[in-house]
Amino acid sequence: MAVELHSLTIKDLEARYGVTRSNIYNRIKGLKDKGYPMEPEKLRGKSAFNADQVRVMDALDSHIKAGHDIAGFPTAGGATVSQDTGRLSHRMPDSTELSYVLQDTQALSHSTQDTYRIDESKMLGELLGALTALPASRPDPLANLEQLERVAEKGWLLSTSQLAPLLGLKALSGKEFSRYGFTFTRVGRNGAESAWRVEKGID
Repeated sequence: MAVELHSLTIKDLEARYGVTRSNIYNRIKGLKDKGYPMEPEKLRGKSAFNADQVRVMDALDSHIKAGHDIAGFPTAGGATVSQDTGRLSHRMPDSTELSYVLQDTQALSHSTQDTYRIDESKMLGELLGALTALPASRPDPLANLEQLERVAEKGWLLSTSQLAPLLGLKALSGKEFSRYGFTFTRVGRNGAESAWRVEKGID
C-alpha cells in the first residue's frame, strides 16, 4: 500500500528514515541552506511537511544512505537527472561537470541494482519536476529561534556541532553565554563533543 507523503510531522519523519529528531532538524537546515523551501505548515498545532517537501527529504535520505553527505546534495534548481541512467549531475562554477550515481549500500544482485537505479531516477525526476513548480520562498529568519525554544522546552542537550549552526557560529567557547534571549551552559559531553543545555529567558 502506498505511503501518503502529505502532512508528515517530525515524528513521522523520524520513523520514516530511522534517525533521531536532531538529525531530521539538521537535514532540514541543510536543505534550506541549499535553497529548498522547507518551511512546514501548522497542522493541529504541529509542524507538518507537504508531499513536495517529503520527496526532497526522501531524495536526501537516499543520497546519505548511498554514502554521501548533505554538502554534496544538489542545490535547488541546480540539478538534472538522466531518466535512462539514473545519473544525477550539476554544473560547478568552472563549468566542469560533477556526476555521480546513487548506489544502494546493501549487497544486491545486478538485476536488483538495475531496478533500484530505475526507481531512484523516477523518484528524482518527479522531485525536480515538482520543485520547479514551487514558488520561491525566503528562509524563515526565526526558524532557528523556534528550534532553540523547542530544545529548551524539551530539556535536550545539544552537541557543539548541533548548537553552533543554530546560533550562526562556527565554534562555541566558554562555560556559559547568552544569545537571542537564551542561556547556553556547557554541562558535560555528548560523545566526543561538549554538551550544552539551552534555557530561555535567563540573564
